[in-house]
Amino acid sequence: MEILITLIALLLMLSFLLKGSFLPRWGVVAVSLLLAVGVRLVIPWLAGQPAATVNGWISAPDRMLDGAVCVVLEVVLMMTFCFSRPVGRFYFLRWYPGLLAFPAVCWAWSQLLFSRPGIDFTRFAWLSAFCTLVVALGGSWVVRRFLPEEDVRLEGLFLVNLFLLLLTVAATGAITF
Repeated sequence: MEILITLIALLLMLSFLLKGSFLPRWGVVAVSLLLAVGVRLVIPWLAGQPAATVNGWISAPDRMLDGAVCVVLEVVLMMTFCFSRPVGRFYFLRWYPGLLAFPAVCWAWSQLLFSRPGIDFTRFAWLSAFCTLVVALGGSWVVRRFLPEEDVRLEGLFLVNLFLLLLTVAATGAITF
């Protein structure tokens, strides 16, 4: 089950990077800064939680089912973006970067935080925020640089979200049975 959660988190982050490649440069900077500030603010709170509590969040079936519904809704929004090429009433999807990247990034940082006992939480929070900013900015730039055609990026975004949907269904099946 933990492997499925890790894969889902990685695909959410990849979806965020692919979607960020469609934003203008200032939009990528703004979204990356918001993600980094959110990580900086959440890490001290996570450090105050016991590791068993944080890991218990992903093992509670009711929370996992709620999370699966959120992932499915995000996948629907991303696939709508892929099919509509945001014009008309779906233009707002152009500015939707993928909100579930934030919990995925925070969960990944929490796993690293709890695997290294004795680290300075303040320094870790700043370092994690800086690394998140660099990866979000650099990742969107790399995607745009190496996949310059918009159609290829749309197909990649669609395939990542399709695989994300399949993994979410598999995780939901693992929870209920």
